[in-house]
Amino acid sequence: MQQLVTRPTSSAYPLIGTAYKSRANTIDYSPGLTKAGKNYPSGQRMSTAAEELAIQLGLERAGKDSRRADVFDDLFGRNHSNWRASQWTDTDLRVPKGRDPDKYETDGQGRKYWVRTAVVGDEEFGEVLVPEGYMRVVVEWDEVFGIPRVTEDIDFPHKPYTTHFWFNPTPFKDGRSVHQDIAVGRRGGWNRVAGEKCLGVDADGGRWNTSLHAGFRPVRGLLPEINQTN
Repeated sequence: MQQLVTRPTSSAYPLIGTAYKSRANTIDYSPGLTKAGKNYPSGQRMSTAAEELAIQLGLERAGKDSRRADVFDDLFGRNHSNWRASQWTDTDLRVPKGRDPDKYETDGQGRKYWVRTAVVGDEEFGEVLVPEGYMRVVVEWDEVFGIPRVTEDIDFPHKPYTTHFWFNPTPFKDGRSVHQDIAVGRRGGWNRVAGEKCLGVDADGGRWNTSLHAGFRPVRGLLPEINQTN
């Protein structure tokens, strides 16, 4: 296990009048992923999207290339078993009750956003805006929930950005939660130039997936405390 100390963070969505903050938190996390379908070790849980983002941004703020970091090796198949994982986290985006999933909001720059309820574990925290996916590059983050806040269609090279985004605005109803839920996950290997690989954040698959390629990161510690501030 390695230790991660997250910093206090905040996020705001003026277009829909919501804002959030999370306190600093300390967790221990596995440097590698565990295949889905296996039980959690005693006292451990699945990482959240915010915790995965904190690991990534910690590397990037230290001047390191997160795409080449050992902690994300399983996403690129850089391991002894050549297992290339699609990672699930314990963060979910839920279509709010009574809302048309296809309806989107538009900001002053013409960018499209879908209103979704942010869920961590089984707890709803309020509404956020989810930007367009379609493999667009993430240029701004919501560090409270670990999701993209702004995406842009940028060709290579796209320094200093390292991550692409996929988003399905019309998910099926989840059999366990009975909501239109979509898990926030991670992948690696999006290739547009020979030798160039990027991280990916996925919000395009259902929760509780146990396919051969699905995995999760075991962590030890309390879930972060998140509060709505408006």
